[in-house]
Amino acid sequence: MAAVLGAGVGVVGTLGTACLTYLATRQQAKDQGRVEHGQWLRGRRQLAYEDFLIAYERFAGAATALEDALEDGRTDGLENLVAALKESLDTFGNARSRVAVAGPQFVSQSAGQVATLLRGARRSLMAWRDDLLSGAADVSERSAQLRDLQGQIQLAYRDFVRDVRNILEAPPDVGGEKP
Repeated sequence: MAAVLGAGVGVVGTLGTACLTYLATRQQAKDQGRVEHGQWLRGRRQLAYEDFLIAYERFAGAATALEDALEDGRTDGLENLVAALKESLDTFGNARSRVAVAGPQFVSQSAGQVATLLRGARRSLMAWRDDLLSGAADVSERSAQLRDLQGQIQLAYRDFVRDVRNILEAPPDVGGEKP
């Protein structure tokens, strides 16, 4: 009887150990999957954010070139500068979409604020161009409006960079909440 009870306890112990090992292995696999997904997501976000920043710089360069031409009152080559500005804004819009998909929400909102202000800058530059071509350009007024808008853009850009740093520096399991 003692031998049978001893064997029974041994079988129960073996089954218990096997069950615990299975559960521990399963949990470890889930944790590993979560870590790998977090690393993958972080990489996707980083690429989206880099594309956004590059597109921003391209837009800023095109806007500056057009602004310089408008301040000087030059009309030659103006349409090429306008086309470059439009192309850079389209590229920026695509990069903004990738940021929105990669998330998280608060970074997407920061990117959206920058995008809204850049569209405003484009409208302001186009109005300035139209004024110049019609002979009604007031350089000082248009330049002051654009400088004010550029200040707002710089603040929104700074907020976006801050939010990107927060999400990229946070542990991978932080998800979409603002740190």
